[in-house]
Amino acid sequence: METKIYKITDPEKDRDKIAEAAEILKNGGLVAFPTDTVYAVGALLSQEKAIERIFEVKNRPKDNPIGVLVGRDLDLHLVADITAPNTQIYSDLVEKFWPGPLTLVMPCLEFRIPAAALAGRDTVGVRMPDNDIARALITECEEPIVAPSANISGHPSPTTGQHVIDDLNGKIDMILVGDDCPVGIESTIIDLTHDHPVILRKGVVSKEELQTVSPRKILEVPEADSSQTGETMREK
Repeated sequence: METKIYKITDPEKDRDKIAEAAEILKNGGLVAFPTDTVYAVGALLSQEKAIERIFEVKNRPKDNPIGVLVGRDLDLHLVADITAPNTQIYSDLVEKFWPGPLTLVMPCLEFRIPAAALAGRDTVGVRMPDNDIARALITECEEPIVAPSANISGHPSPTTGQHVIDDLNGKIDMILVGDDCPVGIESTIIDLTHDHPVILRKGVVSKEELQTVSPRKILEVPEADSSQTGETMREK
């Protein structure tokens, strides 16, 4: 297939390109775009067949769930049950770390999340990226985007538009090329479904930073046992 590749210098000035990308997503297509951590390839939350196609394009194991990107903290209500036990700290985490490289794992609203994205789990990882292009696209779609890293599974995580082109050109509908991703590693993932918050994957936001807003002790899962729930997985 032919992949459209657009360079985005300013989401406001390039609104026509953002709108075209949103239309592709609404019609069940796949679009890659930059975030603050790594480039992502996304499908709309409501497009289950498109989400299934992400697994095929990336050669991603079907037991590896995909997280959800939101454009506003209010969108969290669309995908996660924020009334579940131990989610009282979610608002403090959102206030301090969103938009930014922190993924919150919470009980999902199953009627909202396609089964393909959950990979058999009853939780969902949600975050708001600190990137104007990503948030402009989500806003234009008026719907959260399900999005892992924009690479073939097993390849290094993409931090430049060229990385995405090398891996996914001809496999997806559109690539939006912005600046190189400033963080360059995936988000920290913290699970809020237990009595104590649990770090499932280490990232930019440290345990010490998280502890400053958590009234309960934050635990860590050994890397070998870490859940693969979140925005993207480190795929090397």
